[in-house]
Amino acid sequence: MISKNTGHPTLYLSRRETLKLIGLGLLAPGVLAGCSHNSTPVYRSTSYEATIADARVEIGKAIATQGGPNAVSIALVDDQRVIWAEAFGFLNKKTGKTPTTATIFGLASGSKVFAAIAVMILVDRGLVALDAPLVRYVKNFRMADSRYDQITLRMLLSHSSGLPGSDYRNGSTFAPVAGHVNQTLAALAGQRLKHAPGEMAVYCNDGFDLIELVVTAVTGASYTDFVAREILTPLGMMQSRFAIETLPPGSYAATLNANGEPNPQEYINVLATGGIYSTPSDMGRLAMMMLNNGRLEELRLLSPGAVAEMGRDQSATLPLNPLHLNNFGLSWDNVRQPGLAAVGVTAWDKSGGSTYFHTQFDVAPVERLAVMIMGAGGVLDVGTLAERVMLHALAERGSIVKVPEPLISNPPAIIPASEAELVGMTGGYAGENLFRLEEHDQSLTLSGFDGRQWFDLIPGLTQRVGGNWIAASVPDALFIVEADGLRHLAQRAPSGLKHYESAAIRGQALSPLPPLSAAWQARVGKSWVKVNDPYSAELALGMDKPLFKLFLDPGLPGYLITSTGKAVDPSVSDERALWCGKVAARDLADVVIQKRDGMEWVLLNSTLYRPLDSVPALAAGQTVIVSGAEGLGEWRQLPAAAALTITAANAWYLYDTNFNLLNAVIKGQTITLDWGGNVPAGAYLLVHGDPTTAITVTVTA
Repeated sequence: MISKNTGHPTLYLSRRETLKLIGLGLLAPGVLAGCSHNSTPVYRSTSYEATIADARVEIGKAIATQGGPNAVSIALVDDQRVIWAEAFGFLNKKTGKTPTTATIFGLASGSKVFAAIAVMILVDRGLVALDAPLVRYVKNFRMADSRYDQITLRMLLSHSSGLPGSDYRNGSTFAPVAGHVNQTLAALAGQRLKHAPGEMAVYCNDGFDLIELVVTAVTGASYTDFVAREILTPLGMMQSRFAIETLPPGSYAATLNANGEPNPQEYINVLATGGIYSTPSDMGRLAMMMLNNGRLEELRLLSPGAVAEMGRDQSATLPLNPLHLNNFGLSWDNVRQPGLAAVGVTAWDKSGGSTYFHTQFDVAPVERLAVMIMGAGGVLDVGTLAERVMLHALAERGSIVKVPEPLISNPPAIIPASEAELVGMTGGYAGENLFRLEEHDQSLTLSGFDGRQWFDLIPGLTQRVGGNWIAASVPDALFIVEADGLRHLAQRAPSGLKHYESAAIRGQALSPLPPLSAAWQARVGKSWVKVNDPYSAELALGMDKPLFKLFLDPGLPGYLITSTGKAVDPSVSDERALWCGKVAARDLADVVIQKRDGMEWVLLNSTLYRPLDSVPALAAGQTVIVSGAEGLGEWRQLPAAAALTITAANAWYLYDTNFNLLNAVIKGQTITLDWGGNVPAGAYLLVHGDPTTAITVTVTA
């Protein structure tokens, strides 16, 4: 049920804090960060011309930057209207086609807001309870951890369930793949929880995946039908839809290939996690509903209590929340967006990212203002751009006196570090990624692992007054946090428009383990290749390689490092190496060894890899390859050839000996350009077909 002691979101400011902000010139006297949630708006006449002009310049710079996005769409809304909507860039540079405000973009994780709304509709109707266990509604949910039956719907929606992370296989593809949630359900049956349900919060896609099953179990409708019928249609979000259908050419944004033409449609098959395509104007209607306590015009979609509960800090009372880093709402990444909180304004924010898209949705409930930004291709810092737009809009209408200035870097003086202090900082730290601190003559160097090798991130870190480690080159400060009885490396740095600092925990300190067993030692340096992700957009674009490897590092005795950039602990079992890290560590997976046909295969979540050294060679001429009963991909190594012809395959990929992608064809559609047609000696071919399908491969020497 919805907590009774919740109300409308309020500013997290004491009277003293309010007066301090007024004195700094960031909050306008008499305005106090906006009108009351129940009073008549006083900013309706604001034109926002300066805000719009500034945003246009920033978006133009991003698109013109090498490696920037090829298309961007934006909408600024208040509680009654779309103030401004505009699209920029190109959908096809070769033809000159540009996006419009009706062009749809993938919301990616922005879709999680719809999952929370769907659940809150059911809560309002008395059909589900937020604090009821998931197994009440999804009776076949199981895990290899006896605590799984303690997971509640609230925990799924606030990232506090303890599920290990994300099953990315079949998530972003160039052909639709149905039933991803059932894949997740099956994979979770063999996995452990990374923490007790409700103990802490770490971003987790799989929790939202399971919401699909809850909605269907309670309503009898598919998740997509329920969201369309109960949310999209009533709100008049006429452009919005799920990416399971083939979209009309030119109606959607995509990344562009080397010729400036659009790549194929990205199907995002994790429906509750990231499956909706929309426009900023459509999302503006959703924002208006939120800004009006669950009502849009004459439609009541949610109760005021449901909206307030979505915007309540669900992480505030968790037992383990070091540095109070998490302020998750129900689906919201943060119910106190830090760049706006720094000037006394409460805002909820939700970001999203996929193979193609970057999205940001910020809603300021007291100020009755929201912004939605969507980008396709390249790099676009949508979070900072949304923050900029909101701050400029608030300043233009007088809610704050001015847009805050960036902090001035003034690091404390250097103090000598003792040997004990240096030793206490050095070593490996495991979390979402793997980091290492090494000593270099009274200074430290922070390095990261990219799946192949270590690379320097911040050299020249020296101890400063106060205990932080700061380099002269960057303002980032490193320090140690004790949490859960363990030491963790934390990092604080200016964020957003650089007028505030944000902190993050990078990883848990790794203590030495016993020496590797003979079984694990024999696997070091070996390679395995992926066999069950046939339509992967990342593979087809060459953004990811189908390889999995295990490495050793003398500085991390007893541990294995994976090519996914994680550290794993192999000391417990010869068949399973356990993930490392807990606090702030997302997307974790044990490395599981499976015996198949006398060979050792690797399983990560639901992704399966076969040994590279078991791949058979293929001679010149015509060969028929029959897919097995499981429909797994078949690998072959090829001789040098002038031509390659493949028939009856659903998808195929060709790699050189270093696994650089040469060509990819999915459902008859060639993805990679400028291949040239020649097959180098030793090239690797991966073909996918339906179970027991005969695929013909012709290699012409």
